[in-house]
Amino acid sequence: MEVAGGLYRELCDSPAWDAQYGSGGRAAAAISSLSTGITLHTYVFDEHSEGMSHLQALGINIKGYPTTEEIVFAYFHPLSRPHIEPPVSLIKQLPPLKVSGDTVLRFGFLEGDAIINANRAIYDPQTSRLPQPFSANGSQAKELALVLNESELSSAADTLDIDAGAVKLMREQDASVVIVKAGTRGATVYERNGIRHHVPAYRSKSVFKIGTGDVFSSIFAFHWGESGRSAGDAADLASRAVASYCSTRQLPVSTWSAEKLLPINTSIPKLILLEGSISTIGRRYTLEEARFRLEELGASVICPALGTGKKSFSQSDIGAVLLIMDGVLPEKINSTLKSYALPLTVLAEDSLNNIFTGAESSSFTITDDFSSALYFAVWSAMSN
Repeated sequence: MEVAGGLYRELCDSPAWDAQYGSGGRAAAAISSLSTGITLHTYVFDEHSEGMSHLQALGINIKGYPTTEEIVFAYFHPLSRPHIEPPVSLIKQLPPLKVSGDTVLRFGFLEGDAIINANRAIYDPQTSRLPQPFSANGSQAKELALVLNESELSSAADTLDIDAGAVKLMREQDASVVIVKAGTRGATVYERNGIRHHVPAYRSKSVFKIGTGDVFSSIFAFHWGESGRSAGDAADLASRAVASYCSTRQLPVSTWSAEKLLPINTSIPKLILLEGSISTIGRRYTLEEARFRLEELGASVICPALGTGKKSFSQSDIGAVLLIMDGVLPEKINSTLKSYALPLTVLAEDSLNNIFTGAESSSFTITDDFSSALYFAVWSAMSN
């Protein structure tokens, strides 16, 4: 399979992460144990880098166009907006890559573009800033699948109606399949014949979000484009692979336990009660960040410490509780459990290995990872 996509350095503070993947590198690595003869078409800053050596050790052939700029994505945590260097507006634009093959996975680039000629093409534009149609640069495919998230679809189709937007893109871009990803609510697969499938998201032991979209597109591309599975089956396998990657951060993606994964309820999450301390600016920032990111994940949040959410609410309004323990006495867990007979997620970055040892139960989940805590709370609010 041919993969056309960026090869960028990625940094994250919490949890610590320093790798050279980008969409193209990660996609190629994700399917390296499934597909034979993978070629990555990309722009290369340092052909002798550790990241290049890692990809080549996985059996990936790299066709690189040289660049003098290293592009870096830096995250504070996996759900934060990345800081990009150089700034996007200053990145030098390079000549487009030309890629031909039976199955080609094409991502959007920051420093250039890829012109595709394929029997089956899978296009993931990777931007909500007016994503360009697949054929706008001269790309051609006998069959085309578009993979977008909801914001990308709304921008590309110029509508907030997801169903109508998917149908519009199929018609305007002559696509056989449009997949619209919806985060915790899974994804919807639209086919030209009018068939529509819902694919659930699957639970993972932890949630590392950097690159999950790349993994989804690559696993879908392999199963739909190269193996000939139906679009619905390929998207379901891609969703399961994302859960595996979230748990392990390992590439290629392990699929041995895919059948054991539990789908996530697709209902709209009930309210989440967010508890924590605002006694320092750092603790207040953490609560504010948690509230903001929970809302991005589709949840409504009540945070008494911040004075946000409904002024009055009953227990029946709430689906889950998220307690951020920094600056909060351990006794707070008992009082919270007594006050709300609800699933409780505790973010305990410093206390995880002592105060709460052995405390976890079916309604009480402890983690030391910020992003995982937010997802656990949302999943609980969707199930309750």
